[in-house]
Amino acid sequence: MMQHILTFIIFIPLFTAIVLGIMRASTKSLKIGAMFSSVITLFLVAVVAYNFNPDIGMQFTKNLPWIQNAGISYIIGVDYLSLVILLLIGLLMPPLYIYMYHEERKGYWYNMMLLQTGVTGAVLSLDLVLFYLFWETMLLPIFVMIGKYGNGMHQYNSMKILLMTILGSMSMLFSILYIGYIYFETTGMWSFALSDLAIIAFEPKTSIWLAAGFLLAFAIKIPLVGFHTWMAPAYGSAPTPAVVILSAIMAKLGIYGIWRFGYGLFESTLSYYAPTIIVLALIGLIYYAIRAITENNLRKMFAYSSGSHLSLIALGLFLTNIYAWSGSLYFIATHALASAGMFLMIGLTYKRFNTVHISDLGGIASKAPIFTFFFAFFALSIAGLPGTGGFVAELLIIIGAFKADFWIGVLTATTMLSAMMYIFWMLQRTLFGAANKECQYSDLTLREITILLPLVVLLLVTGIVPSLFIPLFEPQLTTTLQDVLFVIGGLK
Repeated sequence: MMQHILTFIIFIPLFTAIVLGIMRASTKSLKIGAMFSSVITLFLVAVVAYNFNPDIGMQFTKNLPWIQNAGISYIIGVDYLSLVILLLIGLLMPPLYIYMYHEERKGYWYNMMLLQTGVTGAVLSLDLVLFYLFWETMLLPIFVMIGKYGNGMHQYNSMKILLMTILGSMSMLFSILYIGYIYFETTGMWSFALSDLAIIAFEPKTSIWLAAGFLLAFAIKIPLVGFHTWMAPAYGSAPTPAVVILSAIMAKLGIYGIWRFGYGLFESTLSYYAPTIIVLALIGLIYYAIRAITENNLRKMFAYSSGSHLSLIALGLFLTNIYAWSGSLYFIATHALASAGMFLMIGLTYKRFNTVHISDLGGIASKAPIFTFFFAFFALSIAGLPGTGGFVAELLIIIGAFKADFWIGVLTATTMLSAMMYIFWMLQRTLFGAANKECQYSDLTLREITILLPLVVLLLVTGIVPSLFIPLFEPQLTTTLQDVLFVIGGLK
C-alpha cells in the first residue's frame, strides 16, 4: 500500500472524473464523487505526512519504466519540499468543493478534478518529461475555467495566459530534451530521471541557456515582474476556485520548480542569474505594492498583492542562507493559506453584493460582523499580522536579506509596511464608512464558516507555535543548502 500511496494521491481525482464521465453521472453524483475523492486524497496525504521522516531525503519513491527506448520513466517521490505543497493541495481541495456546492455546471467539477491531478503530479514527479506532462495538464483546466466560466474579457484573458504559459513551457521542453540528449551523448543511454541528469557537468555556456529555458517557464508561472502581464486580467476573470488554485498552488509551483530543478541541475548557473532575479524580485516587491494601492478591483488588488509576496519568496530563494530559505518555504505554506482564504472571501463578497469593486462597497462591519472578522483576518494575514504564519515567514526572509546585504534587507523590509498601507486603506473603504443602500447585506452561513475556520486555525497555529513546523524541514533544508553552497563556491 505505502509504495503505491503517491500514485493513489495523484490519480484518484482523475480516476473519479473518468468513471463519473463514463457513467454520465448526474450533477449531484458528480458533486458527491468529487468531494469523496478529495477527502480520500486528504486522508492519504495525512498518512504520508504522519509516516514522513524529516531526517532523510526522498521517500515513498516509485520507479517504473514507461517509454524505455526514450529513457522516460514514471518516477515519483516526496521530500520536505514537495510535502509542503502536497499538504496544501490536500487541505485546500475539500473547502473548495464545499464552496462550489451550488455550482450546477458539470464541466466545472470535471476541470477541478483534472486540475488537482495536474498540480499533484507536477509536485511529485522526479522524471523531467513526466514533470512536463503534469505541468501542461495544469494549464488545460485553468484555460477552460477562465475561458468558459469566467467573467469580463474572460476569453481574451484565457488566451493570454495560455499563450504566455505555452511560451514558457516550450522553452522548458527544449531544455529538457537537450539535457536528455547530452546525457545520451555522455553515457550512451537515454534518461530523463532527475537523479541521473544531476550528475552531468554542463559546459558553462550551455548551462546558461539550458537554465534560461527552465527559468522562463517558472518566472511566468510565479510571475516575476516583466512576466506578469497575464496575472491581474486572469485573476480578475477567473472563477473563485480557479483563482484560489492559481494563487495558492500554481504560482508556488514556479518557486518549487526553481528549487527542485534549478538547484537540482544548475546550482552554479543559478548564481550567474541570481543578481538579475534578486533585482527583479526587489522591483516586484515595490511595483506590485504600488499597483495594489491604486487598484479598485479586489481580485486584481490581491493579484498584485500575491505578486509582491511571491517576489519576496523568490528573493529568499536566491539569497541562499538558511534564514531566507526557511522563510521562503514557510511562506509558501502560510501565504497559500491566507490567499486561499482571502480569495474565498472575495468570492463570497461577489455572491452577496454582485460586485468586487471597492468603491461600490462599504459599511459591511455594521451589517455583517462575522463576515467582517474573516475578511479582515485573511487580509491582515496576507499583510503579515503578528500571530499569523505569514509574519514569521516574512520576518525570516527579512533577516536572511539583512544577512546577505544591508540594502537588500532595507528594501525587503518595506514589504510589510507597503502591505499594511494598501490593506488598511482597502479595509477602511470596504468594511467601514457609509453602507451602500443598493447592497443586500447578510452574514456568513454555517457552511461558509465551516469552509473558512480551518484556514484561520492553521494560520494562527503556524504563527503562534512555528516551532511545531520549522524543525521538521530545517535539517534537510540545511543539508540541501550546504550542497548548493559547496557547488557554487564553498560554504559561507
